[in-house]
Amino acid sequence: MSANITNTDNVFSVREPMWHGLGEILSDYPTREEAQKIAHPWNPVTEPLYRAVPIIGDAGPETQYVEVEDAKAVIRDDNDAYLGTISKTLEPVSNDEMYDIAEAVQSGGKDVKFETGGSLFGGKKVWLLLRLDQPINVKGDPNGTTLPYFALQNDMSGSGAFKGQGVNTRIVCSNTSKMADLDAEQYGTEFTFWHTANVHDRIEQAKEALTGWRESVTGYNRLMEHLITVKVTKKQRELFVTEFVPMPVGNVISDRVVTNIEEARTAIRNILASPTCEGVDLTAYGLVQSAIEYGQHVRRAQSAESRFKRAYLKRDRLAADAKELALVAAHS
Repeated sequence: MSANITNTDNVFSVREPMWHGLGEILSDYPTREEAQKIAHPWNPVTEPLYRAVPIIGDAGPETQYVEVEDAKAVIRDDNDAYLGTISKTLEPVSNDEMYDIAEAVQSGGKDVKFETGGSLFGGKKVWLLLRLDQPINVKGDPNGTTLPYFALQNDMSGSGAFKGQGVNTRIVCSNTSKMADLDAEQYGTEFTFWHTANVHDRIEQAKEALTGWRESVTGYNRLMEHLITVKVTKKQRELFVTEFVPMPVGNVISDRVVTNIEEARTAIRNILASPTCEGVDLTAYGLVQSAIEYGQHVRRAQSAESRFKRAYLKRDRLAADAKELALVAAHS
C-alpha cells in the first residue's frame, strides 16, 4: 500500500509524474467528467449500523444484532466497502458535491484546472487539487512566477471533516495531504465544517476561504519582494553557503565528512549559478531559493519517500533557517 493508496484507490496527475509512480498521468487538464471518472467514480452512502449483543435464549447463548440508534455506517456505493461511522444527524459530503464546490470556487465553473485528484485508504479520504489562474509574481525575479493551488479534502471515516485549503503543496499521496494541512494551518487558509450544511452553504464557505487565502498570498509576496531588494556581495553569498552547510564542531573530522560537506556546498553554488537563480543570485531572495531547491531536489536521500518527507514535511523549517541565514549574511 504505497503512499496509502490501495488497489481500490485511483489517482491522476496532470503532466508531472507522482513520486510514488502510481496513478494515471494526463497530458492536459481533464474535464470534470474525465477527472471524476478516473479518481472518484463512486459516492458515499449511509446504511444502518448494528452491534452484536449476547443474550441467553431458550436454546442457550445467542447473539442478537441491534441497530445503533445514534450512528450509521458510511459505505462506498460501487464496492460496498465500509469507510467509517458517523452520527445519524450528519450526512457525508459526496464526491459529486465536491466537484460542484470545485466548479463554484474556480471561475464560476469555467475552465476549472483539475491538477491532481484521488483517494486514500480505500476511499476513506479523497482529495481534489485545483490550479488557480492568479499567479504569484515576485517583482524583480525573472523566474518568480508560480501558480498555487486550492485543495478540497474530504474524510469519509467519521474522524475528520470536509476542508477547503489554499496551499502551495501539490497533493499526490497521504504525505502531501498532511503537508497541505500544515500549509493551510500555518497560513490560516483553511475552512472546515462537519457534514451538516447543505451544498449552497458549503460553496459560500469555500468562496470565503479562497478570499482569505489570496490575502495571505499577498503577505507572502511582500516578504519575497523585500528579500529580493536585499543585496549581497559574492563574499556574503559564500558566507551563506558555508553557514548553511557548516563544518561539524570538533577536533577530529573524517575525510569522508569533509568531502560530503564540500560536495553539498558545491551543489548550492551550482544552483546559484544556474538559470534558477539567474538575476537574483546576489540577493537574499536568491540565497533562500537556492537553499530550498537544494533541500528538495539535490540533497542526498535514501529513497524517494525519505527525500519527499525531508523536502516537504520539513520544508517550512528549512525555508525559515535559510531566510534567517541570508539576512545575517547580508548584514555581515
